[in-house]
Amino acid sequence: MRPAVDIEVDDGTGVWTTDGLPMVYIPRHFMLGIHDSVERALGRERYRDVLTESGAGSAYFWCKQQAAARGLDGVAVFEHYLARLSTRGWGQFTLEDAAFARGTATIRLVNSIYVLGRSAEAEHPVCYMFEGFIVGGLTYLAEDKGLGFSSITCREVQCQALGDAACRFEASLNP
Repeated sequence: MRPAVDIEVDDGTGVWTTDGLPMVYIPRHFMLGIHDSVERALGRERYRDVLTESGAGSAYFWCKQQAAARGLDGVAVFEHYLARLSTRGWGQFTLEDAAFARGTATIRLVNSIYVLGRSAEAEHPVCYMFEGFIVGGLTYLAEDKGLGFSSITCREVQCQALGDAACRFEASLNP
């Protein structure tokens, strides 16, 4: 199987790009080692806050860029974002429930790098890094569709690393 995304490599600089954005290709164990070390240094809750803020900003930027480049809007942008995360090896994401009239969404994830990279069952959900990704993508979607909200929250409520069949994230658009 070949990657589902096109990768361009600049002959002069060696910079990889996909969807017009610079990329870095690193081994999974390297990413997980950094993640675990920073979590230990900051503590899980502080690290979760940092990841949520930075992930949300990055996801929002990506969705805005892709919407303009591909002529997508609303849910289509968010679903495209989840598909790209899936094809880039983060795990396999699915938008299970999108009840935006109620201000909620549920995202399912299987084969997360944070689950596959564990040698034993975890003591807590380990895929919380994606909470910020989901917040940023949904923030773009909500603004694009003119949905009224003051903030968006997301929590991982199930995790494969804890023995659940899938990781699940519940998101809320808060009035």
